[in-house]
Amino acid sequence: MKDSEMDRFDEALRVWANQVPQTPADEAARQVLARLPERRRGGWLTGSQLRLATAGVVLALLLVIGWATLPQSPVPLSASEELAQPPMSEDVVLLWLDSETPLYLTVATSATKGGSQ
Repeated sequence: MKDSEMDRFDEALRVWANQVPQTPADEAARQVLARLPERRRGGWLTGSQLRLATAGVVLALLLVIGWATLPQSPVPLSASEELAQPPMSEDVVLLWLDSETPLYLTVATSATKGGSQ
Protein backbone atom coordinates (compact mmCIF):
# COMPACT_ATOMS: atom_id res chain seq x y z
CA MET A 1 0.00 0.00 0.00
CA LYS A 2 1.09 3.51 -0.67
CA ASP A 3 1.42 6.04 2.15
CA SER A 4 -1.64 7.98 0.96
CA GLU A 5 -3.78 4.82 0.97
CA MET A 6 -2.54 3.98 4.47
CA ASP A 7 -3.37 7.50 5.65
CA ARG A 8 -6.90 7.26 4.20
CA PHE A 9 -7.41 3.88 5.82
CA ASP A 10 -6.16 5.11 9.19
CA GLU A 11 -8.46 8.14 9.03
CA ALA A 12 -11.47 6.01 8.05
CA LEU A 13 -10.70 3.64 10.96
CA ARG A 14 -10.51 6.56 13.42
CA VAL A 15 -13.86 7.93 12.20
CA TRP A 16 -15.50 4.52 12.49
CA ALA A 17 -14.03 3.92 15.97
CA ASN A 18 -15.36 7.28 17.23
CA GLN A 19 -18.95 6.57 16.19
CA VAL A 20 -21.54 6.05 18.90
CA PRO A 21 -22.92 2.51 18.64
CA GLN A 22 -26.53 2.21 17.51
CA THR A 23 -27.19 -0.58 20.02
CA PRO A 24 -25.88 -0.51 23.59
CA ALA A 25 -23.26 -3.19 24.36
CA ASP A 26 -25.41 -5.13 26.85
CA GLU A 27 -28.33 -5.29 24.39
CA ALA A 28 -26.03 -6.38 21.56
CA ALA A 29 -24.61 -9.13 23.79
CA ARG A 30 -28.13 -10.38 24.62
CA GLN A 31 -29.02 -10.44 20.91
CA VAL A 32 -25.92 -12.45 20.05
CA LEU A 33 -26.55 -14.92 22.88
CA ALA A 34 -30.18 -15.30 21.82
CA ARG A 35 -29.04 -16.40 18.35
CA LEU A 36 -26.73 -19.11 19.70
CA PRO A 37 -28.15 -22.63 20.11
CA GLU A 38 -28.92 -23.58 23.69
CA ARG A 39 -26.11 -25.54 25.27
CA ARG A 40 -27.07 -28.74 27.05
CA ARG A 41 -25.86 -29.50 30.54
CA GLY A 42 -24.46 -32.90 29.53
CA GLY A 43 -21.52 -31.37 27.72
CA TRP A 44 -20.68 -32.25 24.16
CA LEU A 45 -22.47 -35.63 24.16
CA THR A 46 -26.19 -36.15 24.59
CA GLY A 47 -27.52 -39.12 26.57
CA SER A 48 -27.93 -41.45 23.58
CA GLN A 49 -24.56 -40.42 22.12
CA LEU A 50 -22.90 -41.07 25.48
CA ARG A 51 -24.47 -44.54 25.73
CA LEU A 52 -23.36 -45.35 22.17
CA ALA A 53 -19.81 -44.14 22.85
CA THR A 54 -19.66 -46.17 26.08
CA ALA A 55 -20.86 -49.30 24.28
CA GLY A 56 -18.19 -48.78 21.60
CA VAL A 57 -15.43 -48.41 24.18
CA VAL A 58 -16.59 -51.53 26.05
CA LEU A 59 -16.74 -53.53 22.81
CA ALA A 60 -13.25 -52.39 21.81
CA LEU A 61 -11.92 -53.28 25.27
CA LEU A 62 -13.46 -56.76 25.08
CA LEU A 63 -11.95 -57.33 21.64
CA VAL A 64 -8.49 -56.30 22.84
CA ILE A 65 -8.73 -58.53 25.92
CA GLY A 66 -9.98 -61.45 23.81
CA TRP A 67 -7.18 -61.00 21.28
CA ALA A 68 -4.54 -60.75 24.01
CA THR A 69 -5.70 -63.96 25.72
CA LEU A 70 -5.72 -66.13 22.58
CA PRO A 71 -3.28 -69.02 22.90
CA GLN A 72 -0.14 -68.55 20.86
CA SER A 73 0.61 -71.39 18.46
CA PRO A 74 4.08 -72.92 18.89
CA VAL A 75 6.64 -72.36 16.17
CA PRO A 76 7.03 -75.63 14.25
CA LEU A 77 10.59 -76.85 13.86
CA SER A 78 11.92 -77.89 10.51
CA ALA A 79 13.38 -81.38 10.10
CA SER A 80 16.94 -80.04 10.10
CA GLU A 81 16.38 -78.17 13.37
CA GLU A 82 14.92 -81.26 15.04
CA LEU A 83 17.91 -83.36 13.99
CA ALA A 84 20.42 -80.69 15.05
CA GLN A 85 19.32 -80.75 18.68
CA PRO A 86 21.82 -82.32 21.06
CA PRO A 87 20.72 -85.46 22.92
CA MET A 88 18.98 -84.58 26.18
CA SER A 89 18.51 -86.56 29.36
CA GLU A 90 15.11 -87.05 30.95
CA ASP A 91 15.59 -84.20 33.44
CA VAL A 92 16.08 -81.54 30.71
CA VAL A 93 13.21 -79.53 29.24
CA LEU A 94 13.68 -77.61 26.02
CA LEU A 95 11.64 -74.44 25.46
CA TRP A 96 11.92 -72.35 22.29
CA LEU A 97 11.72 -68.61 23.03
CA ASP A 98 11.53 -67.88 19.30
CA SER A 99 12.50 -69.75 16.13
CA GLU A 100 16.23 -69.30 16.83
CA THR A 101 16.52 -69.22 20.65
CA PRO A 102 16.30 -72.46 22.66
CA LEU A 103 16.07 -72.45 26.45
CA TYR A 104 17.27 -75.59 28.26
CA LEU A 105 15.88 -76.14 31.78
CA THR A 106 17.16 -78.85 34.08
CA VAL A 107 14.53 -80.29 36.40
CA ALA A 108 15.65 -82.38 39.34
CA THR A 109 14.53 -83.04 42.90
CA SER A 110 16.83 -82.01 45.74
CA ALA A 111 17.23 -85.68 46.80
CA THR A 112 18.78 -86.71 43.49
CA LYS A 113 21.43 -83.99 43.73
CA GLY A 114 22.54 -84.80 47.24
CA GLY A 115 20.38 -82.30 49.09
CA SER A 116 18.24 -82.97 52.14
CA GLN A 117 14.55 -83.64 51.92
